[in-house]
Amino acid sequence: MLQQIKSYIKFLFHSKNEHGVHSPFVFDLVTKCFYDKTKFPEYSHLKNNSKRARLFFRIIRYFKPKTILEIENPTELDTNLFSSEITSIEEFQKNKISKNDNAYDLVYFNKNQSQKSTLEYFEMLLPTVTNDSVWIINDIHESIENENTWEIIKKHYKVKVTIDTFHFGMVFFRAEQEKEHFVIRV
Repeated sequence: MLQQIKSYIKFLFHSKNEHGVHSPFVFDLVTKCFYDKTKFPEYSHLKNNSKRARLFFRIIRYFKPKTILEIENPTELDTNLFSSEITSIEEFQKNKISKNDNAYDLVYFNKNQSQKSTLEYFEMLLPTVTNDSVWIINDIHESIENENTWEIIKKHYKVKVTIDTFHFGMVFFRAEQEKEHFVIRV
Protein backbone atom coordinates (compact mmCIF):
# COMPACT_ATOMS: atom_id res chain seq x y z
CA MET A 1 0.00 0.00 0.00
CA LEU A 2 2.85 2.39 0.82
CA GLN A 3 4.32 1.68 -2.63
CA GLN A 4 1.04 2.71 -4.30
CA ILE A 5 0.92 5.96 -2.31
CA LYS A 6 4.49 6.79 -3.34
CA SER A 7 3.69 5.92 -6.95
CA TYR A 8 0.55 8.06 -6.89
CA ILE A 9 2.40 11.10 -5.51
CA LYS A 10 5.05 10.67 -8.21
CA PHE A 11 2.26 10.29 -10.80
CA LEU A 12 0.55 13.50 -9.65
CA PHE A 13 3.83 15.39 -9.82
CA HIS A 14 4.48 14.31 -13.45
CA SER A 15 0.93 14.14 -14.81
CA LYS A 16 -0.67 16.65 -17.11
CA ASN A 17 -4.10 17.42 -18.45
CA GLU A 18 -4.96 18.34 -22.04
CA HIS A 19 -2.99 21.59 -21.81
CA GLY A 20 0.31 19.73 -21.51
CA VAL A 21 -0.27 17.51 -24.56
CA HIS A 22 1.25 18.53 -27.89
CA SER A 23 0.37 15.41 -29.89
CA PRO A 24 -2.88 15.95 -31.89
CA PHE A 25 -3.69 12.22 -31.57
CA VAL A 26 -3.34 12.21 -27.78
CA PHE A 27 -4.95 15.65 -27.39
CA ASP A 28 -8.07 14.41 -29.20
CA LEU A 29 -8.15 11.24 -27.09
CA VAL A 30 -7.87 13.25 -23.87
CA THR A 31 -10.41 15.95 -24.77
CA LYS A 32 -12.94 13.86 -26.72
CA CYS A 33 -12.77 10.67 -24.66
CA PHE A 34 -11.06 10.92 -21.27
CA TYR A 35 -12.62 14.27 -20.36
CA ASP A 36 -15.96 13.77 -22.15
CA LYS A 37 -18.63 14.86 -19.64
CA THR A 38 -21.57 13.44 -21.61
CA LYS A 39 -23.95 11.44 -19.43
CA PHE A 40 -24.41 8.53 -21.82
CA PRO A 41 -27.62 6.56 -21.24
CA GLU A 42 -25.55 3.36 -21.53
CA TYR A 43 -23.89 4.18 -18.20
CA SER A 44 -27.00 2.87 -16.45
CA HIS A 45 -26.44 -0.53 -18.11
CA LEU A 46 -22.84 -0.92 -16.98
CA LYS A 47 -22.24 -3.85 -14.62
CA ASN A 48 -20.14 -1.58 -12.43
CA ASN A 49 -21.13 2.06 -12.88
CA SER A 50 -17.86 3.44 -11.46
CA LYS A 51 -15.75 6.25 -12.89
CA ARG A 52 -13.36 3.64 -14.24
CA ALA A 53 -16.12 1.60 -15.92
CA ARG A 54 -17.47 4.78 -17.55
CA LEU A 55 -13.97 5.60 -18.81
CA PHE A 56 -13.60 2.13 -20.35
CA PHE A 57 -17.01 2.59 -21.97
CA ARG A 58 -15.86 5.90 -23.49
CA ILE A 59 -12.57 4.37 -24.69
CA ILE A 60 -14.42 1.58 -26.51
CA ARG A 61 -16.93 4.08 -27.87
CA TYR A 62 -14.11 6.37 -29.04
CA PHE A 63 -11.99 3.74 -30.80
CA LYS A 64 -14.91 1.56 -32.01
CA PRO A 65 -12.93 -1.70 -32.00
CA LYS A 66 -14.42 -4.50 -34.04
CA THR A 67 -12.38 -7.15 -32.25
CA ILE A 68 -11.34 -7.15 -28.61
CA LEU A 69 -9.09 -9.58 -26.79
CA GLU A 70 -9.40 -9.57 -23.01
CA ILE A 71 -6.67 -11.44 -21.18
CA GLU A 72 -7.84 -12.97 -17.90
CA ASN A 73 -10.95 -12.25 -15.83
CA PRO A 74 -13.48 -10.97 -18.36
CA THR A 75 -15.17 -8.58 -15.93
CA GLU A 76 -14.14 -5.00 -16.56
CA LEU A 77 -15.11 -4.29 -20.16
CA ASP A 78 -18.84 -4.04 -20.70
CA THR A 79 -18.54 -4.80 -24.38
CA ASN A 80 -22.08 -6.14 -24.53
CA LEU A 81 -23.06 -2.49 -25.08
CA PHE A 82 -21.18 -2.49 -28.41
CA SER A 83 -21.06 -4.55 -31.57
CA SER A 84 -17.51 -5.68 -30.85
CA GLU A 85 -16.46 -9.30 -31.14
CA ILE A 86 -14.80 -10.14 -27.83
CA THR A 87 -12.45 -13.01 -27.12
CA SER A 88 -11.35 -13.80 -23.58
CA ILE A 89 -8.15 -15.72 -22.96
CA GLU A 90 -7.31 -17.23 -19.62
CA GLU A 91 -3.95 -18.59 -18.49
CA PHE A 92 -4.74 -22.17 -19.53
CA GLN A 93 -5.62 -20.95 -23.05
CA LYS A 94 -2.40 -18.99 -23.59
CA ASN A 95 -1.15 -21.36 -26.28
CA LYS A 96 -4.13 -20.44 -28.48
CA ILE A 97 -2.83 -16.91 -28.97
CA SER A 98 0.26 -17.97 -30.88
CA LYS A 99 -1.88 -20.07 -33.23
CA ASN A 100 -4.30 -17.21 -33.84
CA ASP A 101 -3.50 -14.93 -36.77
CA ASN A 102 -6.26 -12.43 -35.94
CA ALA A 103 -5.45 -8.79 -35.51
CA TYR A 104 -7.21 -7.37 -32.47
CA ASP A 105 -8.27 -3.74 -32.51
CA LEU A 106 -8.14 -3.57 -28.72
CA VAL A 107 -6.29 -5.83 -26.30
CA TYR A 108 -7.01 -5.53 -22.59
CA PHE A 109 -4.53 -7.06 -20.14
CA ASN A 110 -7.03 -7.30 -17.31
CA LYS A 111 -5.49 -9.36 -14.55
CA ASN A 112 -2.60 -8.22 -12.41
CA GLN A 113 -0.11 -10.80 -13.69
CA SER A 114 3.54 -11.49 -13.13
CA GLN A 115 6.06 -9.60 -15.21
CA LYS A 116 7.00 -12.83 -16.98
CA SER A 117 3.40 -13.63 -17.90
CA THR A 118 2.55 -10.09 -19.05
CA LEU A 119 5.66 -9.90 -21.22
CA GLU A 120 4.95 -13.36 -22.68
CA TYR A 121 1.47 -12.20 -23.72
CA PHE A 122 2.96 -8.96 -25.04
CA GLU A 123 5.48 -10.77 -27.24
CA MET A 124 2.95 -13.38 -28.41
CA LEU A 125 0.49 -10.69 -29.45
CA LEU A 126 2.95 -8.40 -31.26
CA PRO A 127 2.36 -10.18 -34.62
CA THR A 128 -1.33 -9.21 -34.37
CA VAL A 129 -0.60 -5.47 -34.07
CA THR A 130 -1.89 -3.03 -36.66
CA ASN A 131 -1.22 0.68 -36.88
CA ASP A 132 -4.53 1.37 -35.10
CA SER A 133 -4.20 -1.23 -32.34
CA VAL A 134 -4.96 -0.08 -28.80
CA TRP A 135 -3.60 -2.05 -25.86
CA ILE A 136 -4.66 -1.35 -22.29
CA ILE A 137 -2.58 -2.77 -19.45
CA ASN A 138 -4.28 -2.78 -16.06
CA ASP A 139 -2.73 -1.92 -12.69
CA ILE A 140 0.59 -0.58 -13.98
CA HIS A 141 1.39 0.93 -10.56
CA GLU A 142 -0.01 -1.87 -8.40
CA SER A 143 3.48 -3.08 -7.47
CA ILE A 144 7.14 -2.43 -8.22
CA GLU A 145 7.08 -5.46 -10.52
CA ASN A 146 4.16 -3.98 -12.48
CA GLU A 147 5.95 -0.63 -12.75
CA ASN A 148 9.06 -2.39 -14.05
CA THR A 149 6.92 -4.29 -16.58
CA TRP A 150 5.38 -1.00 -17.73
CA GLU A 151 8.86 0.50 -18.21
CA ILE A 152 9.94 -2.48 -20.34
CA ILE A 153 6.81 -2.17 -22.50
CA LYS A 154 7.29 1.59 -22.95
CA LYS A 155 10.84 1.02 -24.22
CA HIS A 156 9.91 -1.67 -26.76
CA TYR A 157 10.94 -0.59 -30.25
CA LYS A 158 7.46 -1.23 -31.74
CA VAL A 159 5.69 0.90 -29.12
CA LYS A 160 5.26 4.49 -30.30
CA VAL A 161 2.92 6.14 -27.79
CA THR A 162 2.07 5.26 -24.21
CA ILE A 163 -0.33 6.93 -21.83
CA ASP A 164 -0.06 6.38 -18.09
CA THR A 165 -3.37 7.12 -16.35
CA PHE A 166 -2.06 5.67 -13.07
CA HIS A 167 -4.59 2.82 -12.89
CA PHE A 168 -3.84 1.55 -16.37
CA GLY A 169 -1.54 2.24 -19.27
CA MET A 170 -2.44 2.56 -22.93
CA VAL A 171 -0.09 1.42 -25.70
CA PHE A 172 -0.20 2.50 -29.35
CA PHE A 173 1.86 1.32 -32.32
CA ARG A 174 1.27 4.23 -34.72
CA ALA A 175 4.12 4.11 -37.26
CA GLU A 176 3.64 7.75 -38.28
CA GLN A 177 4.21 9.05 -34.78
CA GLU A 178 7.41 9.81 -32.91
CA LYS A 179 7.97 7.81 -29.74
CA GLU A 180 6.33 9.69 -26.83
CA HIS A 181 5.16 8.86 -23.33
CA PHE A 182 2.36 10.75 -21.62
CA VAL A 183 1.26 10.84 -18.00
CA ILE A 184 -2.36 12.03 -17.98
CA ARG A 185 -4.68 12.77 -15.05
CA VAL A 186 -8.07 11.26 -15.74
